[in-house]
Amino acid sequence: MAIEIKDWELLRVLLETARAGSLRKAEAVLGITQPTIGKKIDRLEQMVNAKVFYRTKAGMALTLVGETLFHLAEEMERTAEKVQPNLHGAKMGLTGQLRIAVTDGVAGYWLPHRLRRFHREHPNVLLDVQCIDPGVEVDLSKREADLSVMYTYPTDSDVVVLQKSEMVLVPVCTKSFIEEHGRPKNLEDVLNFPVCAHHMHYRKQGPMRPWAEMLERHTMVIYRTASSMVLGQVTKMGIGLSLQPIGVMDREDDAVMLDLDGFRSYLPFYLVCHRDTKDVPVIRSLIQYFKNSLFKDDGAGSPAKSGDPSAERSLVA
Repeated sequence: MAIEIKDWELLRVLLETARAGSLRKAEAVLGITQPTIGKKIDRLEQMVNAKVFYRTKAGMALTLVGETLFHLAEEMERTAEKVQPNLHGAKMGLTGQLRIAVTDGVAGYWLPHRLRRFHREHPNVLLDVQCIDPGVEVDLSKREADLSVMYTYPTDSDVVVLQKSEMVLVPVCTKSFIEEHGRPKNLEDVLNFPVCAHHMHYRKQGPMRPWAEMLERHTMVIYRTASSMVLGQVTKMGIGLSLQPIGVMDREDDAVMLDLDGFRSYLPFYLVCHRDTKDVPVIRSLIQYFKNSLFKDDGAGSPAKSGDPSAERSLVA
């Protein structure tokens, strides 16, 4: 049975789930939701073409194939632990303060659950997060921030784009919303349902235009905000349907993606920093975490998830 090293994350999920004995207990150890754990286990089973767990009254138990993979994962873990002491000194050497400028949705929803490992590895680094409005360009030359996620291409020639991707926005509501109000059949039908909107959803440029024009005619826009976090919360409460990044489908069990004439809107976003700071070790380390959190779909949900490999593009190494 050949499994490439790049699939270690799937083996780690198997390892910790087997040790925990249940998805609920593994959730606390792995820092990801039970549905995401289940998806990773399904992916591993597809890879090896065999079941690795079976469920009992006591919880999750390994199959014979699962036991083989479990011992392989243990061996890989022991190898990693031997390497860890050699890296400890370098990690402890990363100290100081990093200033990050991002929108509140990125700051409050997408990053925290992915940055726990960063804080464990770099306990002496303070992350100072400032929330900015979409379209705002912080002055990195004046060190207003060390790292930023922007929704417009930077105009400062000293600012480098480290990564570019597209946020895929789709109509989303909850199961309880459908039970109460029914389900819209197409984009025009949305006019008959309560809607929650972000201020930027009224912009008529590009793929957002059909949604913006619909909002202008809508008489039941019952909640409007400039906060992505607030929009997400009111949508989760079933107050109205809204546009959300497609990655929420991997994070929210109650979320339902609505097919409204195939409508999707693509919002480009950029990870940027000043050219003089991109190779500073502590900033470089954080850059990699941002890339993994916002620009890479690993099954745990990211705002860049689109099902299109070309959506992720690295511009500067």
